[in-house]
Order: sequence, then C-alpha cells, then structure tokens
Amino acid sequence: MAPLVESLEQIGYVNGKTLFGAPYDFRYGLAPEGHPSDVGSKFLQELKDLIEEASASNGGKPVILLSHSLGGLFVLQLLNRNPISWRKQFIKHFVALSAPWGGTVDEMLTFASGNSLGVPLVEPLQVREEQRSSESNLWLLPNPKLFGSEKPLVITPNATYSAYDVAQFLSDIGFPQGVYPYKSRILPLTEKLVAPGVPITCIIGTGVSTMETLFYGKNGFDEQPEVVYGDGDGTVNLVSLLALESLWSNKKNQTLKVIKIRGVSHTSILKNDAALEEIIRRNFRYQFNC
Repeated sequence: MAPLVESLEQIGYVNGKTLFGAPYDFRYGLAPEGHPSDVGSKFLQELKDLIEEASASNGGKPVILLSHSLGGLFVLQLLNRNPISWRKQFIKHFVALSAPWGGTVDEMLTFASGNSLGVPLVEPLQVREEQRSSESNLWLLPNPKLFGSEKPLVITPNATYSAYDVAQFLSDIGFPQGVYPYKSRILPLTEKLVAPGVPITCIIGTGVSTMETLFYGKNGFDEQPEVVYGDGDGTVNLVSLLALESLWSNKKNQTLKVIKIRGVSHTSILKNDAALEEIIRRNFRYQFNC
C-alpha cells in the first residue's frame, strides 16, 4: 500500500488527519446479518466509527472510501448494513480497486491443491490446510449467479464442476467441513449484490492471463492441474471484476463508473505509475480540493 499512500500524501492528504487506514485480518470472514461473526462484525463497527470520526474531525465533510481486493466486499457490506440516510451523510465516494465481486477460479485451486501465490520454494500442498482454514477464502469462491451453471471451472476424469457445484466440489476435494459454512454463511452474502446508492468507481486491471478452467488428471487434487487462462487481472476473472457493471447498469440512483487499465495486475494496481495516476487524478485530486 505504500506507493498508493505516498501518492495521496503528495497531493495534500495527511496521515491521521485526512488519511486513515483500516487493515483487516483476512483469516476471518464475515457472515450475513443475524449470524455470529465476532471479528468481521467488530471490524464493520470499527470502520463505521472511523468514518464518523474522520468526518467530524474534518468539519463534517463526507469521506472517500478506498478499498483493495477483498476490502471492496467488506465496504459494500458496511454500506448496505447502514441506512441510506447514514450513507448520504458520511460517504462521498467509494473507490474499489481490483474488487472480486463474484469471487475467482483461483480460489478453487487454493482449496483443491493449495496455492503458493507466487512465493518461490513454497510447495502448494504444504500450505493447503492453512489456506482452507482462512474463512474469507470461502467468500472468494466463484459466485454461481455471475459465473453461471454452463461454464466448467474444474474438470476431472470423473466430474465437472461449475460455480453451482461448489458445495459438491468442497466435499470431493476432501474438505467436507467447508460445505456447511459455505451454504449457511457464504451463499447468503453472495446471492444478491445490492446497490448502496452512493457514487462508486471500480478501477480494474485487464488483459492479464487469469485462471479460467482447471483440468485435473488421474492423480486427483494432490497434484497441480493444467490451466486454461482467460481475461482478468491475473487473480480475479473479468466476469467478477465487471460484476457491478453487469448487474447495475440500469439501476436508478446508483452512479457507477468502471475504469479498465490494461496490463495491470491485481496487486500491481497499488504501485503501477499509470494506475496510481488514474486513481488519484480521477477520484482524489479534484475531490480533495472541493
């Protein structure tokens, strides 16, 4: 995050005065309202408090929320769990970078065979159990309504799995304990992406090879699959990155802008010079001076 923070400081934002951070431990997930979720619910409350305090300390001005990746899903939940009167009072603009609105095929690899995340000398199978234990990873599995039932995401000699088959997939890879939380806690979060009625800008990378279909051989899920790649930001599939545009294009009272930056990956969007200029110029420089 350092290059992004430094870019904001260069145009006048001051850490602790007009610029605040809200980090989250992504080992913990979130659950629908009415379900216990101590860490996730506490984070949303603390984020709400921070927003109100930042506004109060700056003359009551509404704030700009900037998220990256999973943070976008948390922000959307925060907005929709508070009344529209609160949103209109405290939120000027929500800028979401690389948000996986509909999950990723990459997460199916993570659950099935582990994912080294590009770290050298790390054997994926050695980190598989740890990655399965991170609650937020379940939230990032492909959304059935966005990926559909026709698109095969994982293919084995004995079965083919679409986004509608995730529960069966979790059982078949040897992680049946993930089925109940997926059905009871994750699906209710993903069934409906509700427009919050505040201005939103999604900034995404495109044109980077991104896992689209995984092919497993006779040795099963303890080996790494052959991969067919499609478009996205290298981590999140394009259909997921563009989910809000496809779902909300005709929504009244919802301002939505999508900015695509070709060749910028999921994480490099935080430090790529062209991406940073796009983020700052379009969303922060003018609004900070207003």
